Formats: sequence, structure tokens, C-alpha cells
Amino acid sequence: MSGNNKQELELRVLELLEEFEDKLEASPTVPLTGKILVDRQELLSIIKDINMLLPDEYQQVRFIKSQKVQIIEEATSLADELVNNARHEELRIIETAKAQETEILIDATNRAKELINEHEIMRHARAKAQELIHEAENRAEGIRSGSYEYAEEVMKRVELNISKILYTIKENIDELDEFK
Repeated sequence: MSGNNKQELELRVLELLEEFEDKLEASPTVPLTGKILVDRQELLSIIKDINMLLPDEYQQVRFIKSQKVQIIEEATSLADELVNNARHEELRIIETAKAQETEILIDATNRAKELINEHEIMRHARAKAQELIHEAENRAEGIRSGSYEYAEEVMKRVELNISKILYTIKENIDELDEFK
């Protein structure tokens, strides 16, 4: 918008505001109340004319302000969905880790039994069985620990996303409050 057009718009808005003020001052008063009688249609017409002259940004702010509750509800719903998804993912990971742990322990136990049954390498079998069990427990603990770390990471990402969403909502609310 050129400087001339902007000045013309500003002047027109000022003229409309003056007209609005003149109509208010010229309106008759209701005795003993200090209130005035105004022609509602005239004043609404002036306000509509002013609104038409405002830049598109003001219209967008007005629309966003009218959609504030819906935006907050959608953000809350999205945040709830993210938290639920993270919880389901955490449970799935833990269940998978437990199943793998059980499978590893069963495999280790079966392997240990096979080694024990071999008479000539009985002592070696016992040592190997203990090693396998220890390794299986370590692997199972590693899997369990990794799954908890992964679940924690997922929850932290969810928390970060929710924080960003809430921060954006707060900024939008603050922006809306500035235009009140």
C-alpha cells in the first residue's frame, strides 16, 4: 500500500471517528440518568465503515480471536492423543522386551540342560550354562533398560511437543490480548 493510500485511509478513519463522536455528542440525553438516545443503525453503519477500512491483519486477528476456544480444544485434543500414543508405545515396548527376555531365558535354560546332559563335559557345561544365563540376563536387562530409555525419550519428545503447542497457544492468546 502506498504512503498516499495509507494516509487517505487514516484520514477517512479519523473522519468516521469524528462523525461517530459528533453523533454521540448531538444525541439527546435521558433525564436523570446521564444516558443518551442514539440511532443504533447510524452508529453501526459508521462502525462497519471503519471496519471495512482496517487492514486485513485486523480482520485476521478478529477471526483468530473468535476461533480461540476451538484452537485450544484442538491443541488439547492433540496433546491428549500424543500422550496416549506414547503410553501405548511404552507398553508395547515393555511387553516386547519381556517376551524377548523370556525367550532368551528359555533358550539359555534349554541350552544349559543340553550341556548338562553331556556326561564327559559336565563341568564345562555348567560353566557355559551359567555364562549363557548371565549373558541372557544381561541382554534382557539391556533390552529392558533400552526400552525404558526409549519410552522416556518418546515421553520427553511428547512433552516438548506439548510445551511447544502450549507456548504457541500462549503467544496467540497474548497476541489476541494485545489487540483488545
